Amino acid sequence: MPAPNVVSAPSTTVRWGQGDHVFELRASDPRILARAAVVFRPWAAVAPGRPAVTSWTVTAVPDGSGWRATTGSGEMFTVSGTADRVVTAIEFRAVRAVLEEPPDVLTFHAALVARSNRGILVLGPNEAGKSTLACQLWRSGFALLGDDVAVVDPETGEARSAPRRVSLRTPSRELLGEAFWARVVAAPSSEGTIDGRVFHPDEVDDRSRPVSVPLSACIFLARNGASVGPCDTALVPPAQAVLSLLPYSNLIRRLDAGTVIGRVAPFAAAVPAFDLGRGPLPQMTEAVERLLREEG
Repeated sequence: MPAPNVVSAPSTTVRWGQGDHVFELRASDPRILARAAVVFRPWAAVAPGRPAVTSWTVTAVPDGSGWRATTGSGEMFTVSGTADRVVTAIEFRAVRAVLEEPPDVLTFHAALVARSNRGILVLGPNEAGKSTLACQLWRSGFALLGDDVAVVDPETGEARSAPRRVSLRTPSRELLGEAFWARVVAAPSSEGTIDGRVFHPDEVDDRSRPVSVPLSACIFLARNGASVGPCDTALVPPAQAVLSLLPYSNLIRRLDAGTVIGRVAPFAAAVPAFDLGRGPLPQMTEAVERLLREEG
């Protein structure tokens, strides 16, 4: 496992970021700094001179029950328990900053997988099997970049995962197998959640994960209005794809529908979208691989 590549300036600061969003965590406690170095490792290669959007200073609560994190603007929150928990709380606040500002950042609630530097977004409503399919693709040789938030360039179709660990629910344990799940649990960044684990996939399988990847396709599971047989695929016309992408976009809750459509339309024109019918996972995986070959 490669050593964490963390840019620290000074040694009490861990910096990470993505695009125009750069974040800092400051602390004097080595437990906080060590954990932050592990959690933020994939996004640590940011320009040293670029100013941070948000900086958190973490100190211990005087009674020893937890930690207090304070931003430069004076916003403060406390977290009880171990150093892992306060670093995780900051990790999720940083992702929220990516989602909420600036307004020109386009994200989708989707899993992002890649093979041979070609990415696929998997979108679907709750319990449609999005994470399950992403796990099956991962087990079949795809790189798993993210399972929740993908940041995309609407003009080029380039995508990257938001700066947070992958989060898998416990039901994925049966799919991945006990031996593989044990490796997930043993990963340096692994941490238990209410319904599963968060971790970095490259700690589990040593498969390289690109920071960003050009998208070859978007795959919809259980798209409203779709009519497709089990494990079959069907091309979604760009005009329909735009409307189907809107509910998964971060912008739909912040801008008027016309503006969002204008932002999403270039993406839908650049990246083909397909419906995929639910069925046995091996056959769904074969359908995804076939799409990659056809779109290549």
